[in-house]
Amino acid sequence: MQGPYMELVNKLSFKNIINLIKVYLPIVDFADVNGDTTSFCVLRHDIEFSVDRALKMARIEADELGVVSTYTVQLRNNTYNALSEKNIKAVQEIRDLGHKIGLHQNPPSLGPEQITKNILKDVEVLEHYYGFKIDRFAFHRPNVNPQLLSWYVKIEDLINCNGELFFEYIEGPLPEDLNVTYLSDSNHLWKFGHPLKLNFNKVKKLHVLMHPYSWSEYGYSNYGNFVSLTRERNEELLDSMNSETSTFPQELLN
Repeated sequence: MQGPYMELVNKLSFKNIINLIKVYLPIVDFADVNGDTTSFCVLRHDIEFSVDRALKMARIEADELGVVSTYTVQLRNNTYNALSEKNIKAVQEIRDLGHKIGLHQNPPSLGPEQITKNILKDVEVLEHYYGFKIDRFAFHRPNVNPQLLSWYVKIEDLINCNGELFFEYIEGPLPEDLNVTYLSDSNHLWKFGHPLKLNFNKVKKLHVLMHPYSWSEYGYSNYGNFVSLTRERNEELLDSMNSETSTFPQELLN
């Protein structure tokens, strides 16, 4: 995908982005932001396709950059099993590195009350298998149902990462004087502006969303990234099938 903010997203560019933000804004946890907070950056990573890539990113943030962020997990995902033994251990390691774990909720088109029930049930399931408290959530593909953002869904004892303190819902073109600047690398493209091109003299509150599946050691174009990601997922599928049964056709593993 081409565009004004398209780039090869690799480890070096990822580190450059985080290090630049650290110069201008304190990188804090969502829980540390309140109505009196005058400047901050919150980092969020929605795990869409690869828990393995999320774990690698979490290690870089903790070991090389010294920052903590939020990783949100989908309970119902067709490309990874959030409750497999392997992924439970990976998510637990992400948390042990100091990061926060949240629910990446993908709800159907429902009203606020039913959506709240779904979130609470999904959080309960994750807590049961992960063995720790889940205190936050973020919506998956809210552009499909923009009301999810405009409602600013409030649930007691849970942080909505798209809540009013961290996100400003706007219909139509974005104004220049947003209270909170929101940047996202969705679809391998910085649609709302690139962090390295940001005028930090005008930005005091920043919410950055980066998807771990888009980032790799060397960096790829959008096409190349999905090719490499597909290969990784195929390898994991074949390894899993081979470990489950000795009758799996060995010629398919080559």
